[in-house]
Order: sequence, then structure tokens, then C-alpha cells
Amino acid sequence: MHSLLTSSSAVALSLLLIPSAFAFDTPLSPEAVREAYFLGQHNDQATLSFFSRYVKTLPAPDKGAYIAEVEVYTPYAQVIEASRRRTGSYSAQQAELDYRHGHDKLYVRVRINFTDSYGALELYRSGKGDKPLSGRDEPLPDFYRDFRVGLSQRSGPSREDQWIEPLRIILQPSFLQNASHYPFLPGDLGMNSFLGGSASPDYGYAGGNGYVYPTGWLAWLVYDAKDVASDDATVEVSTTDGQHVSVPFDLSRLR
Repeated sequence: MHSLLTSSSAVALSLLLIPSAFAFDTPLSPEAVREAYFLGQHNDQATLSFFSRYVKTLPAPDKGAYIAEVEVYTPYAQVIEASRRRTGSYSAQQAELDYRHGHDKLYVRVRINFTDSYGALELYRSGKGDKPLSGRDEPLPDFYRDFRVGLSQRSGPSREDQWIEPLRIILQPSFLQNASHYPFLPGDLGMNSFLGGSASPDYGYAGGNGYVYPTGWLAWLVYDAKDVASDDATVEVSTTDGQHVSVPFDLSRLR
């Protein structure tokens, strides 16, 4: 006797079995918003497996800053995340209204961890570390001078790499070093932006003086989704110490 799939299982399975559905696109159709809503409501292993394709973890360098991970958040992935956070009374109809109320953006998150040879931890472990930072002596690294972060795609007949200008770049201090999907909604950036952050210090580096220090940066790149093609894309990070990290994503295989 054949077992029957529940309706919720069938929806999740259908997302995994329809190749034509796996393409970054904007704007989302009502059907796509509904699919994303139900996948978020499940909030199970299938949901976690979905996000695993959107984040890439990188090996640590011998020295210098550690470009640890890169994650892409498409409009479809954002609908899933919004649904995950609003189980219970949140409906598919409300998810559709919320999506149509906004403007499609593509977000890219780059985690840059401090190491013994770069960043705040080097100062804190040197014997000077248990002094509170004054903002003038022993400052945090200057991210905007130390790094160039962006997204490129090959376009035109020559298929040459073209740098896509972000709408903005937002920097946050990071207090966490694990590599995994980072739960995120666009509204979070306004609450946790650099110098106004409320990120939990539970995972930060704790000095002997009771101060808790960040373990690195989260750099967020914000793009108009219409400016990014459903094609190969590369997140690029260049540092002043000579590192150049390229992280490819095939957006034609992502929702």
C-alpha cells in the first residue's frame, strides 16, 4: 500500500523537484510568494537545506583578515525568512501583501573575521587588550580603507566582468564566528547598523576587564534586484594586504 504525502510535504517536495522554478527572478509571481511562504512556515530540515545553497564558507588564510563566509539573500529567500519568523497567525495572503508593499532588493552578506594578525583581537591579546577602547588610541581597523567588496557579472558580447554598483554598503560589528545561514530581514539593518548596533555580545571576545569586543565585521551590500541578472555572479573581496577572494554564485540555480 502506497503512503500518501501530506499537503505540506507535497509543497516542499514540489519545490525541490521542479528545475524550471530554480531561477533568480524579479518580481516574484503570486505562486512563487505562496511557495516561499509555505516553505518558511514549515521551518524544518527542508527549510534549512534551502538556505544552505545560498551561503558559502571559505578556508582561513595563513595571515591577515579572514573572509569567512558569503551569503546571498534573493527576494524569494527573504519571503521565506519573513514567514519563518511569523508562524501562527501569519497567512499566505499577508505574505503576498507584505511582499508587494516592498521593493525587490538583493542583499549580499560578507563576514570578515578578525585574526591574530588582523584586527581588534590582535590588540586585545597583546597585553594592552584589557583596556577599554577610547576611539582614538588603538582604534578598530578602518574597513572602508582595508577592503573593497562588491558583486560582478559577465555581460555584453565580450562577456567581460562588470562591477555592479550597490545602492549602499552597510557595516555592522560581528559578535559571532560560526559559519551557517544568518537569519536576516531587511529591517534588521536599520536596527543593527555600525555604531548603533544592538547585536548580542554573548559570543564576542570577552576581555579580563569585563568589556566585550567584536570578532569581526558583517558587510552588507544592497542591490536593486533589477540590476542583477539571473546568471553567474561573483562576490569579490580585495584587501590591502594582497588578498583577493572570489566567491561564485550561479543565480540561475537559485530562487
